[in-house]
Amino acid sequence: MLFALPNTFGVLVMLLRAPVWAGGVLAMSGTRIRTTKHGDIKSGEVHSSVAPIMLSLAVTLCLGGLLIWPLAALGVPLLVLSISKWVREEVALWPHRPSRPSTEEWGDISWAMVWIIITECLVFASFFAYWFWARWHTVTWDGAVGGSWPAAGVEHDITLVGFNTILLLVSGVFAHYSANKHAAGDDAGATKMLLGAIVLGAAFLIIQLYEYANAGFRWGDHPYGTAFFSLTGLHGLHVLVGLLIFIVVVTLMRAGHITTVRHDGFRAITMYWHFVDAMWVLLFLIVYLEMI
Repeated sequence: MLFALPNTFGVLVMLLRAPVWAGGVLAMSGTRIRTTKHGDIKSGEVHSSVAPIMLSLAVTLCLGGLLIWPLAALGVPLLVLSISKWVREEVALWPHRPSRPSTEEWGDISWAMVWIIITECLVFASFFAYWFWARWHTVTWDGAVGGSWPAAGVEHDITLVGFNTILLLVSGVFAHYSANKHAAGDDAGATKMLLGAIVLGAAFLIIQLYEYANAGFRWGDHPYGTAFFSLTGLHGLHVLVGLLIFIVVVTLMRAGHITTVRHDGFRAITMYWHFVDAMWVLLFLIVYLEMI
């Protein structure tokens, strides 16, 4: 029923057969809220956790640490603790979650990953935009006072970085074949391939840290240093996230909780890893080879 009040607005009044606080009404509403196209939410799918708020606080402290260094000393341990707690909770609850087979070639998880990748492309685009702006500003405006790009004295070991690029690309091949074996029901083969991707990805990060330690410049020395460490660091963070996801997946596979019924999620994580590979190839061409 709709009542129109003069010079104000309409008020929608719902007439119920029973008071909203009546037990039956609340129970029925709760059932509707919990019901999805897959049926009622089962035990283990939704749970209370302080991990998300811990993670949010940790990220805030880490960002604040860019300005006030002591905050990072608090944020980094809290970040590790919150991620560890969240992963442990999810792994413990996974056996209690029902399988939701997808009748489509691409399920909801794969499409969700597509949107995640699109948003991540925008993030990388902003960092690349800063790279090009810093280069233009340094060469155009600072050229009169000796500005150069890369900065004077900066020399990259292209051989080492090229080898690191091969490691990451081969890890993508391992991830691809891992997904194929998982779809075919070969869980043992999928696990081995995924472990290979993890080893190569970890080696990539170790070599990148070695490169940082021997770079000869810091992120605050000049605009080039800021752009270089920001862009490569952003990519390294994505590699680390991918490795953590792979480790969790291997743990769940060994426990028998990720079968071919859940292949949609397995496909999604390999899509993410291919995205990480693609971003590194673009970064390698722009930052190291200066082809663009």
